[in-house]
Amino acid sequence: MKNQVYQKIAEILEQNFILESPKDKNLAHFATPLAFSLAKELRQNPMQIAENLALKFQNESLFDKVEAIKGYVNFKLSSKFLNALASEALKEPLSFAKNLNETNKALNSAQKAEKKESFLLEYVSANPTGALHIGHARGAIYGDTLARIARHLGFKFDTEYYVNDAGKQIKLLGLSLLLAIKEQCLKEEVVFPEKYYRGEYIDDLAKEAFAEFDKDFFTEANIDTLASWAKDRVLEMIKKTLLNANIKIDSYVSEKSYHKELKKTLEALREKNATYEKDGKIWLKSSEFGDEKDRVIINEKNEESYLAADIVYHADKMSRGYSKCINIWGADHHGYITRVKAAMSFLGFDSSRLEIILAQMVSLLQNGKPFKMSKRAGNVILMQDIIDEIGSDALRFI
Repeated sequence: MKNQVYQKIAEILEQNFILESPKDKNLAHFATPLAFSLAKELRQNPMQIAENLALKFQNESLFDKVEAIKGYVNFKLSSKFLNALASEALKEPLSFAKNLNETNKALNSAQKAEKKESFLLEYVSANPTGALHIGHARGAIYGDTLARIARHLGFKFDTEYYVNDAGKQIKLLGLSLLLAIKEQCLKEEVVFPEKYYRGEYIDDLAKEAFAEFDKDFFTEANIDTLASWAKDRVLEMIKKTLLNANIKIDSYVSEKSYHKELKKTLEALREKNATYEKDGKIWLKSSEFGDEKDRVIINEKNEESYLAADIVYHADKMSRGYSKCINIWGADHHGYITRVKAAMSFLGFDSSRLEIILAQMVSLLQNGKPFKMSKRAGNVILMQDIIDEIGSDALRFI
């Protein structure tokens, strides 16, 4: 659209100029500061020059209004033009914007690049300990939009969800569910520790689990099985919410599946002189690549950190032959970038092939004051609830 508008204005003005997008779209769709550039050459006031330029568009049907404001020439597009453009997009959704003359070069370049370049996008990747909330929606929709645009232009672009199905948070999910079952179904008095998961979804899972397993199953001896069962159910909820938002991710990979490769990866890091032992822990020398300090991979209890599994996972991604691996993370993961890239560099990969996009956090207000969501407290605004209320299109647009 902007290219079409530019061409029409250039045809009338018969010279090159800058076309900008005003911050206030109520004033105009586009504007040009051309009058300021011409002021010295014409030795006239830019206000008067802008008035003269605006008069040249009096009979142009592409615009509803062209006016001079403080030396700028503002262009407001006609409803007829905008409706025609929207109708074209609706009639030909797959080819819209591809066949415009001004995009042919970019399109041909993208199609040629398809044989040489390929991309893997990992996004959402929320822990399967609770349903997706409104905070997850931003990264999910951003990633899906990026994938759609890349594919529309002809690039090979695969998407992936990294499932954190190992570690303390999954066991905590199982323990939270066990307490909910004892309280609701077995009518026992229980006290939920502060860090345990709460909320309607836990209550619903408790009822479902109680109907599926025998009563004598609900003991701490079976906590791992219960946690795995709950994780699978939560992941089903996550996938359903994404599909309801018209988001389909190509593959889901398990963190647990990478644990068998951990020993091999640690050995590779050791051979590259990337690790050392101190205080009974194994550390990654991430400070050598700009990190503020070295990071623990294995703690004093011989337990792997989140970073350990992430190193194995990213090494696998970088080994799959993609030109670039892209991650969309929340802004609170900013400090994680350097340490992951450091590990990739130690393992011999070009860390520039790993691109991290940070999606800003979603800020919510309640009664005019900041509202902090918590999956563990059970006070979250679910993404599915928003879809049910306003629809996926409105959610995606917002």
